[in-house]
Amino acid sequence: MPSDSSAPAAPQRGRAAHMRASALMAAGSTVSRILGFVRNFLLGMVLGGTSTVAANSFSAANILPSSLWLLIGGGTLNAILVPAIVRAMKRPDGGDDYMSRLTTLILVVTGAATALAMLLVTPLLVVANSNLDPVTMQAATTLAYFLLPQMLLSALYVMFGQVLNAHESFGPFQWAPALNNIMAILSSIAFLVLFGSQPDPTAWTMPMVLMLAGIQVSGSVVQSAFLWYWTHRIGLRIRLKWGFRNLGLRTLGKLGMWTLAMVILGQIGVFATRWASGPTVDAISRLHQEGRTAEAQKYAGLAALDWSYTVFMVPQGIIAVALVTSVFTQISRHARDGDHQGAFETYAETGRILMVPMILFSVLFGVLAGPIMWVAIGGTTPTSAEANGLVLAAYMVGLLPFASLYLTKRFFYAYEDARMSFLTQIPVTAFSLAMIIPISRLVDPQFATPAAALVTSIGNLMAWGMGTWMLRRKLQRLGVRPHGLGLTISTFLRLLVAAVVSGAAGWGLLHAAHDWVWSSRPVAVLVCGAIGAVMAALFIGAAFVLRVEEIRAMGAFVGRRLKRSR
Repeated sequence: MPSDSSAPAAPQRGRAAHMRASALMAAGSTVSRILGFVRNFLLGMVLGGTSTVAANSFSAANILPSSLWLLIGGGTLNAILVPAIVRAMKRPDGGDDYMSRLTTLILVVTGAATALAMLLVTPLLVVANSNLDPVTMQAATTLAYFLLPQMLLSALYVMFGQVLNAHESFGPFQWAPALNNIMAILSSIAFLVLFGSQPDPTAWTMPMVLMLAGIQVSGSVVQSAFLWYWTHRIGLRIRLKWGFRNLGLRTLGKLGMWTLAMVILGQIGVFATRWASGPTVDAISRLHQEGRTAEAQKYAGLAALDWSYTVFMVPQGIIAVALVTSVFTQISRHARDGDHQGAFETYAETGRILMVPMILFSVLFGVLAGPIMWVAIGGTTPTSAEANGLVLAAYMVGLLPFASLYLTKRFFYAYEDARMSFLTQIPVTAFSLAMIIPISRLVDPQFATPAAALVTSIGNLMAWGMGTWMLRRKLQRLGVRPHGLGLTISTFLRLLVAAVVSGAAGWGLLHAAHDWVWSSRPVAVLVCGAIGAVMAALFIGAAFVLRVEEIRAMGAFVGRRLKRSR
């Protein structure tokens, strides 16, 4: 008679496998982020920093493939592919036929959209970036033709990645971006060796344009090919195959449509921010044409928006997403079981815990914004880095609202309510659109881009307020009386006091070490690392003195994550 000792072993093996998968995914994400910063640093060297016509041209062209891919449905595919693929896996062929036909359909639609975009490059550049000056527009147009095929590669990447996820092969999807970054790094190094830094697009030759586009496209090719290889490793044979009936995509339903609408609204907000930066882009081009290159370094253009936002997303991507993901299943379980009070209490507690790292990083990145942007982007001067730092500081104002709104949206998703998430996007986009003309007409072009970033932050604050109000109304309809508002406000105010103490000390130390910080990038890393450590210690110490209990809860969460990654 077989022993019963094997019964508990299966769950233990399952948990161990899950922990190994989580660790592999976390490692891939971390490595990819590190390589991403190396990639951006080298790309900055290629373009001569952010305050150049080349940087604005590259940014204007590079936003098209990613934005268009989201707008034609890429933003919703992640939500609907895995369930559809899981159903197809139960078929006798393991889903080969279904996935081949679905891949073919996605490629046909994306290919048609890519071809149409190539015919409409100039108006699309205007929609995404405003009326660019002739030099910037010409360079962006030429470059965009070679960057737009990334839409097809994005389709393959998402399709193959979700196929692997559905088969519980999570590692390749997390590590593929690392390969993308490695290819971009190698391509950037090759460009610098062959051509050096090229801040003036009027000097670009066709080989330069092809190689510049190759920095982006080559990485996309490699990551898609890598995932395709892994689909073969797990026994799938995905190929082109016609026949698009009975794919079951109507299951997209209301959830997917509201999600797509939210993505579209979000992209309009992104475009509005870039429109508001139009005067800065024109000023940079004019100053370079007049030979006033040093003065142009005081302006932060489109590329500064891109790279500042990348830095802004670091605490959101590493901490907020991990924390919210860890409780989403619990909130969903409460919602499924009708325990609405439990769902709200989990949400409220998580929101208070989330305040700790988000306020800490807001003050850290806000005070050290200039040096951070100098270290993060190659080719920039200290003057240009300080201009970019204003953009980052403006974004950091909205970090807590952005992260808290992310949690609120996940609460709505737990109740399969994507409509509310769509509605919370309206204030961000509406406010960004409304402020285009005031910024363009009233704000000095030198500060137009930081002003546009600040508008986004204020919009996120408005959206957070609206989302909180809608959540309380939903809870009331569910028979739950929201409580703990006083505790949340008290926690926020005490953390704000801790942030003021930390920020004042950091500002003073940064001012005292000004000459050291701007002497070289390695010195800046060491000095700002020390200042950041002092600021973090003061913040945590002040929070303990003020009896912010969420400090301990956040510490426990970090401890669990570190233990799990071992």
